[in-house]
Amino acid sequence: MSHNTNPASILVADDDPQFLRIIEHHIRGWGWRVESVLDKTALLRRLGAGLPGLLLMDVRFGEHDGLEVLQQIQKRHAGLKVVLLTAFGSIENAVAAVRLGAVDYLTKPVDLARLRSVVEHVYDEPATAAPAPGRASPGVNGVARPILGESRAIRELRALTERAAASDCTVLVLGESGTGKELVARALHDLGPRRDGPFIPLNVAALPRELVESTLFGHAKGAFTGADRMQCGCCEAADGGTLFLDEIGEMEIGLQAKLLRFLQERTFQRVGQSELVRVDVRIVAATNRDPIEQVRRGLLREDLYYRLNVVPIVAPPLRDRREDVPILARCFIDRFAARSGRPGASLSDSALAALSEQAWPGNVRELENFVERLAVLYPGPVIDESAVRAELGKSFTAPARPAEPEPGVLRPIDQVEYQAIADALATSRGNVKDAAQQLGLGQATVYRKIKKYGISV
Repeated sequence: MSHNTNPASILVADDDPQFLRIIEHHIRGWGWRVESVLDKTALLRRLGAGLPGLLLMDVRFGEHDGLEVLQQIQKRHAGLKVVLLTAFGSIENAVAAVRLGAVDYLTKPVDLARLRSVVEHVYDEPATAAPAPGRASPGVNGVARPILGESRAIRELRALTERAAASDCTVLVLGESGTGKELVARALHDLGPRRDGPFIPLNVAALPRELVESTLFGHAKGAFTGADRMQCGCCEAADGGTLFLDEIGEMEIGLQAKLLRFLQERTFQRVGQSELVRVDVRIVAATNRDPIEQVRRGLLREDLYYRLNVVPIVAPPLRDRREDVPILARCFIDRFAARSGRPGASLSDSALAALSEQAWPGNVRELENFVERLAVLYPGPVIDESAVRAELGKSFTAPARPAEPEPGVLRPIDQVEYQAIADALATSRGNVKDAAQQLGLGQATVYRKIKKYGISV
């Protein structure tokens, strides 16, 4: 067994070179060191030379079964943290992987925000002994990322979260984008009696509409074209643990009726199958919309809302807890230094004061991205107020509209696409669903384009 570990590096094992290039590009951009391998031989050789802090591995790894490879790795390199990558509809493989000791799994196509969240949870968790097979790692199901802050709003949020975690009741987490709703959901799981079970998140808005039901409930063999075998869904994957339904307000109204029945009975039918499946799960849902307004507009079933809203928890916007900005900013800059292997910079008092003045419409997520940008662009020992002001001037102005081309000159398609999406989001005031309707695109497509072009919502 190798004891030479590089805790701030990530190794990606997949037999798709194009996928590896894309994932490496994003992970490197987030500040981690990253390597990749294309086959099992190269993977085992690389692990023998020294362990990374995290291994991302496809469950279908070339000609090899990723679960068998995972078992070999766990025997040779106990303590290595592994996240499995699996295609939609192969969730039962992911559950098996967690039982074998993987800390988490991601479904393909990989949601980059989810990937980053999983990696950060792994790296924020202090080094511990390897989890026993069948138990999820504390990096995922332990309290890996505390809810930071000392404001009254955050102290009340933590207290309410701790009280709600002790029960098994359904919770609805409300709050603007970027306020940390998934962090609250994870805390509810981590602090509760189901902490040793799986935590299964499903972002309803990030999936094509036609995939939501089969991803949630699974499907029978032959249920639709391409369904060549029975597949479990997220409800079954979460059995014994917590199912987190993010952006619940984006679920189409017909599927809401099936979800309501599941909440009432804890039974469901896979798509294309009449047999009832019973599971034992806790439900946590979240939305960045006003649910009462959604009910009034007929976009959210009233009975579903009341069934979800047993214990409502509101994640406060950052503008209502500005005194927490220095705590968060220091944490983010230390976290970036730890994962990038660079000497940690510090923020001067005047820089922290300048950050605290801002409204941060994108909330904690926007602040985190901004502080990381400061850490990259101003690597000196101290980041002062002038650096903050300079970057704030760039951040809080509207994106420059590309210059109009001369007559007869065609604009690059990416430029046209970017501008169309940015304009639609501006006129819809950041409402992705409305922007998608304006553009005649699906919400999942618009979400992918937002990530592609780095558009702030």
